[in-house]
Amino acid sequence: MKNGFDMINDVRSLINVPAVLSLIDGKIYPGTRPIGRTNKVDIVVNALGVNNNQLQKGTANINIYAPGIRTTQEDNSVQYLPDYAKLNAIVKVVTPLAESQFRATFNTKVTDPGTPLQDADGNWLVSMQLSYQSIQTNYKNI
Repeated sequence: MKNGFDMINDVRSLINVPAVLSLIDGKIYPGTRPIGRTNKVDIVVNALGVNNNQLQKGTANINIYAPGIRTTQEDNSVQYLPDYAKLNAIVKVVTPLAESQFRATFNTKVTDPGTPLQDADGNWLVSMQLSYQSIQTNYKNI
């Protein structure tokens, strides 16, 4: 039986490759992004849940963070806008790595190819969602 940690590790293994690492100046984190990383391009893989059926199904997120672009408004206020070019470039590399992957113990499919969001701390990210399926091979009574 796999759990949420296993799912995170499986999905993370798909994108922890030179093609992605060359586009980020931060890290690929399991679970959550550490506080204070607003000036780094990071990726976070987290789990929304996985069931315990023989054909285990779950949902994982790949959240891609990039620093906002500082802009000064007409009233001299400062606003940080999403760096769509950077985020989109990373999404275009990550998507085929996560889409329709069939491995020996799991497979994935992209169900949301990327929704731009701003988190509670003002950080900009693109959130991708994957369906995940694992075949349990540890049954002793079959």
